[in-house]
Amino acid sequence: MKKIRSILSLFKNTIILLWLCSVAPSEAQNSTRELLITTEVAFPTNMSDDSGKTIYGSSADKVHELLRRSQIPYRMEIMSWNRAFELARNTTDTCVFSTARTREREALFKWIGPIGSGTSAIFGSPDKLGKVNSIDDIIQGNIGGYLGDEFVSYIAAKGAHVIVSYEPATALKNVAQGRLDYVAFGDKSGEHFIIENHLENKVVLLFRYQSIDLYLACNPGIDDTTVKLMNSTLDKMKKDGTYKKIDSKYH
Repeated sequence: MKKIRSILSLFKNTIILLWLCSVAPSEAQNSTRELLITTEVAFPTNMSDDSGKTIYGSSADKVHELLRRSQIPYRMEIMSWNRAFELARNTTDTCVFSTARTREREALFKWIGPIGSGTSAIFGSPDKLGKVNSIDDIIQGNIGGYLGDEFVSYIAAKGAHVIVSYEPATALKNVAQGRLDYVAFGDKSGEHFIIENHLENKVVLLFRYQSIDLYLACNPGIDDTTVKLMNSTLDKMKKDGTYKKIDSKYH
């Protein structure tokens, strides 16, 4: 009888151990709170054709994949850049992309990436093509941009007269109508909006300024373990070719 009780006890302990092993991954996954991932419309990094129900692009696809692989619950929303940025800066469990990592922003977020890159540029009317090649050449003009853009802030800090708007295409349209002299914008996004708004004969890319790395920037309150996991997952995506494969879809 004593031997039977010993066998039953061993069997019971084995069942409990197997049950704990089976539920551990699920419990670990559920311990991670849902993240809100915010972004803007910017070609080719983050885009949507259905009012934000589906968000895709060279950066968006990487963020979807790294969160899927990391088994982190999330929802992604598209909005104006300034709102997307401020939500991530001020709200726990919120991250924003595609974000330029600058000295001024370093302490505001915890960083995952780079998830891509972008090149800032200056746009203007075709008659200025070849006549302006640097920020100093345009500093006396009226320069448009969109609210919260780091490149626009940089130009404003140099003393330029900058007029910001909430919609990226608005500034390009104002150049076409002669209301602005220049627009500070990402090169590919700007060229995309020009074609989309049929401004090819009225607005052109005058010069490219600087290439920068882009990141997923998370509120400082996010758990360090989660940040480490996401960066580790992104590294694996680079090593197995997924990162490069996603980029090749959009270039």
